[in-house]
Amino acid sequence: MRHPGSRLAHPGASTARARVARSTLWLAAATLLACADATGPSDELCPAVAGRGATRVTLSLVAGEMCVLPAEGVQVLEIVAGNAASRYLLVVQSALGRPGAMTRLRLDARARGAAAARVPPLVAPARALPADAFGFEDDRRRLEDASRADLTFRTNARRAVRGARPLRPVPAAPPGPGIVRASQAPAFPTPPSVGDTVTFSNAVHPNLDVDCDGIHDVTAVVRAVGPNFAIAEDRDGAGVVTGGGYEAVLGSLERSVLPVLSAYFGEPADIDANGVVWVLFTPVVNRTTPRGSNTRILGFFNPSDLADPEHCPASNGGEILYLLAADPDGRFSKPVPAEFATTGAIGVAAHELAHLISAERRTVLAAGSFASLEETWLSEALAHSAETFVGMSRASLSPGGNYGFAELVSNPGNFGTYLFPNFRRSAFYMLGPHRTPALGDAYARDPEGISSLAMRGFGWLFLRWFADQYATRGGERLDRAAEQAIFYDLAGGGAARARGVENVERVASAHGAPGTWDDLLAAWALAPIADDLPGAPSSTQLKTLHLRDVFAALHRELEGRVPFARAFPLEAMDIPLAAGTDARIDFELAASTGYYFQLESEGPHPEVRLRLTTQAGLGVPSSEAVRMVVLRTR
Repeated sequence: MRHPGSRLAHPGASTARARVARSTLWLAAATLLACADATGPSDELCPAVAGRGATRVTLSLVAGEMCVLPAEGVQVLEIVAGNAASRYLLVVQSALGRPGAMTRLRLDARARGAAAARVPPLVAPARALPADAFGFEDDRRRLEDASRADLTFRTNARRAVRGARPLRPVPAAPPGPGIVRASQAPAFPTPPSVGDTVTFSNAVHPNLDVDCDGIHDVTAVVRAVGPNFAIAEDRDGAGVVTGGGYEAVLGSLERSVLPVLSAYFGEPADIDANGVVWVLFTPVVNRTTPRGSNTRILGFFNPSDLADPEHCPASNGGEILYLLAADPDGRFSKPVPAEFATTGAIGVAAHELAHLISAERRTVLAAGSFASLEETWLSEALAHSAETFVGMSRASLSPGGNYGFAELVSNPGNFGTYLFPNFRRSAFYMLGPHRTPALGDAYARDPEGISSLAMRGFGWLFLRWFADQYATRGGERLDRAAEQAIFYDLAGGGAARARGVENVERVASAHGAPGTWDDLLAAWALAPIADDLPGAPSSTQLKTLHLRDVFAALHRELEGRVPFARAFPLEAMDIPLAAGTDARIDFELAASTGYYFQLESEGPHPEVRLRLTTQAGLGVPSSEAVRMVVLRTR
């Protein structure tokens, strides 16, 4: 199911704006250390060159240098006194790979010789984003409602196939007479024809429950057929889309979506041996949106269609994407204009087809089980990346171009469909990275509400950085083929069908990246805040996207609307490098996230000591996998 901020759960028509681009956007420890690797942390992280103890570290960095320190070996970090203006970025990062884990930490910052009074008092932001944080409670409610719908469907769909056996590809048999039934499609090796009548089993209740015993049949008529897709229209409510609307959808799927996804994720398995992926426009999707809802569900892929009908009688035994039917009079739920249904279909299809292909590679083609399906956070990150790949391809943009807003929005419709939703998700993540359930909730499921958007934003942004850093030819130039190889490998999970963190570690090792999750996260830590900062190491850069330019433009164009209330969403907590500094900050870190600090002076400054402990004042145990990543930017 497509997530809010994309094409699945559309928050409704936005207020008309004067500029086309605006309206389209809404259509997401004392050892002296010298860390001088300008391209990022070295394999030894921060090698010691002199020492006075095991738990106190003094940093001596020049602008552009960075280093990584394990917190369990460093209790006191000293920023040396300076005779000129200085600025440091510090990320306290959790490298835990356990979904739902939370680490509670304390950072004391005190200038040498500071008075006893704590000046200024610093308070870490609350972990939960206040409902009225930006004054747009209606937007927040719509997004949270849409997220709950997504969570409900994903959970129910996986539960329905628990214990079921996936289908295996079978040789095609000669065709027989009569009406085609989708679950009998292996008997029909040739693609359907326009005008054919096809019967599908429906397993999805209006309340988003998924029932492997089936609910009712859907009788549909084939409206358009291409080399790889067949578009069918449910007879219930048929006849609204006219004038070549379905043919236009088919053309976009054939030209823009499948070629890109095949290169990045693989080909559909064609388990029904008919040569096509079904695209079914049906009120089944419409009915999953309650009347009066602030959101709208636009489509989904149902894993039960890949199950053996002996285990899941409602299985259609083939590749099917279910999409919102045109319904201008609101017979089935909220009214759906015909143009809205057809134009929204393309973005939904890119996302859901990525889910479908990955699921088939892990179950049908790999002789795996439905337990092999990718973990939610990475599955959604891959599917959202698929949207971006299609959008970039349609705009003729290649990896590594460091594109700003002007280049990305040159075609406003393309930007609004394929690119903007992921910038919105990543903005929600960057508003509070430390509180993001990056790997899902405690059960590795999709969390609800804004947390779900933030999880998806983290995953999308992390994979974009990962590809920009390691999809290279000769270790230098970004290469599209290498990028495709990374995502193809992630989508399938390898021979063991690895999932989640283990899957990322496996692919990272194969492509010259750090092979452990904690080392990979340490390399990533500064990227969300240091991208396109002058003098920042190349290891911190997203080489395809100019984040600062894009977010500044979205802040301007959308007039500070949530989540673009700031010109750049990630704001580090300021700690002055000043004589009076004596502050205590208590904060929490969700698994695989970081808390961002900026230490700055406008002129000469004293030594400032930072002490990192648990909130009980004890040393941080190694089991918490906490690291400190430091970059001097001035």
